[in-house]
Amino acid sequence: MRLLLIAAFTICVGFATACAGKLDGLDLSKTQYDINYRLKGDGLDKMDELGFVLYPTMEEEIYDLYGSFTRSSTTPIFISADLPYHTLHLMVDYTVRIMELEELLPKLEELTEGMLAEAERDYKKTSADLKEAARAEFIYFAVAAKLLELDVELAAQDAKLVKKELEKIERHSGLEDVSFLPEIKEDYSQYVPRGHYTRSEEFGRYFKAMMWFGRLPLHIPKEDKPLLPMQTALLISLNLEDNDDLKTLWKEIYEPTAFFFGCADDLTPEQLIEAADDFYTEKLNPDVFADETRLREFAQELRSDFKPKILSEFALSTGKEQIEIPVSMRFMPQRFVPDSYIFSQLTFDRVTAYQGKPEPKPFTWGMTAVGAMRVFPRGLDAMGVLGWETAEEILRKDGDTEYMGYEEQYQKMVKWYNGLPEEERKSSVYFRWFELFRLYREACAPKKVDACAWESKKLLTALGSWTELRHDAILYAKQSYTAVGTAAPPPPLRLAYVEEAPELYEAMAECARVIAGFAEEGSRIADSYESFAITLDNLADYARKQQKGQNLSAEEHSYLWYVSSTLRNLPYNLGNVVLSDADQRMALVADVHTDLNSSQVLEEATGSPARILVLVEIDGKSYVAQGGTFSYFEFKHDMADRLTDEAWQQMVQDGKTPDMPTWTEVIFAE
Repeated sequence: MRLLLIAAFTICVGFATACAGKLDGLDLSKTQYDINYRLKGDGLDKMDELGFVLYPTMEEEIYDLYGSFTRSSTTPIFISADLPYHTLHLMVDYTVRIMELEELLPKLEELTEGMLAEAERDYKKTSADLKEAARAEFIYFAVAAKLLELDVELAAQDAKLVKKELEKIERHSGLEDVSFLPEIKEDYSQYVPRGHYTRSEEFGRYFKAMMWFGRLPLHIPKEDKPLLPMQTALLISLNLEDNDDLKTLWKEIYEPTAFFFGCADDLTPEQLIEAADDFYTEKLNPDVFADETRLREFAQELRSDFKPKILSEFALSTGKEQIEIPVSMRFMPQRFVPDSYIFSQLTFDRVTAYQGKPEPKPFTWGMTAVGAMRVFPRGLDAMGVLGWETAEEILRKDGDTEYMGYEEQYQKMVKWYNGLPEEERKSSVYFRWFELFRLYREACAPKKVDACAWESKKLLTALGSWTELRHDAILYAKQSYTAVGTAAPPPPLRLAYVEEAPELYEAMAECARVIAGFAEEGSRIADSYESFAITLDNLADYARKQQKGQNLSAEEHSYLWYVSSTLRNLPYNLGNVVLSDADQRMALVADVHTDLNSSQVLEEATGSPARILVLVEIDGKSYVAQGGTFSYFEFKHDMADRLTDEAWQQMVQDGKTPDMPTWTEVIFAE
């Protein structure tokens, strides 16, 4: 009995201690019996310590939760800021949905059809100097038209390119080269319809086409980059400028979405053509853009005058110098939003090497080719810039600020946002929504609660609302990307070594000259074989020098470095040769013997080339050099199905070849 009394006393003391804080002796079992059953254990402790506590529920909507609260004479209802924040989200989201289906989608279809027709005219009539750009313009709008499921007539060669792009979009394949624009990569994973765009087939079509128009960059090139994307952008912009109906349609799509989600971060067609008008003295027409010298001058001016803020595409960085965000025109660009800008400035390569503890690694940590970097931002970064001290404290506690350059970049962002003029803070619904977070930061805690802990609740609310905002803007907000770390490559090693078979090269050169002599003198065939023979002569000379222990000159090393390109071009100099896709691959097959007893043939085949790594000595120093060799197959096959090159190449591609001969095992790695 004594032990029982002691235990009971301990429990009472414990309860009294627990309730000696914010509850101040409040006995809920007597004052608020309808919720007393919820406040037990840890919940009671937190209520007494902080003055509030949160519980998860299984309700589907916040409105359902509020609806489940029964009227009570003892328990009041608390209307959190979360409720109006959530309502704002639904209001905006539903408004945008109505606008998109009733107004924007039909206009987008009409605009795309019109721009496709303009592009087709360019394709047919543009001069040879701009033919490839006109073709790219046509493919660009043909893909969009297909995404919108509009009828498009395409020549076979164009249909192939359009199909490639559609396939990449449909399989959401991640980062790949754009098939019709040189040196441009796109993240095709962006084309997965999400947000409210999964709700109907019409939303899905609209999403994919607008994502295409919003993301695919038509770069304004640096000095060594192709001009084709810029020429394509200028043709598009000129067509839009010269057609009042299409220009009106474009504005009727852009302006309502800008009202909600802000202005473009990349060049619009209108901005590009206005800049071209200022730069060129003559009246603009397609032929003006064929002058490459002036076009590069114009590109340099554009890159000097126009500076996008958000990196939203593939870019390489060594981390030693901050990369210049590529300048590009996009037909219907995604929009500048403050959080994406903040994220761009607080991740690699604006913020670099991790300087914190090895373990535990912070959320933002990631490995790149140049070391551990801040590869992810956090929503807390945006809230911290808005002045939420709690967000900043969490980032520091979690190690997410332990990076070279973070503090400087963070303060830069704070200064940037605080310095924004009032009109920019009110320039779109999105910006206004961001201002709501800043205002909510100043909201007071209920008098009875722990003010410090309440800051965490407010932060939770703000981040929840921000998530809804990003959901609503999933199609329009320009998403920030982390630069891809790449180690600065060492200077190119322009050394080479030729296999020491000079007699072979000499005999081959002799054979080439025999064929050249057989051909008509001065013909392309004769000239090509003579060129081949000269190349073989050089190989023989270099091989003999190596055999004698003589060093090759820098010019000879350079010659060998590029000799494969020289040899590759020779067959195409012979004349007009009928080729097929099968000629683009090394693999080929020939049946060389037939056995009627077994009804089989002996097939001899080459597959994809093998890589060879070989230890050589150059200028008295050992190296492992790399080159290429044949692969070889020998096998029996049904004579009724003698293999063609196409069939064999398909087997190679599908990984369905027989094994190579066993004797090759000694020289091939497993």
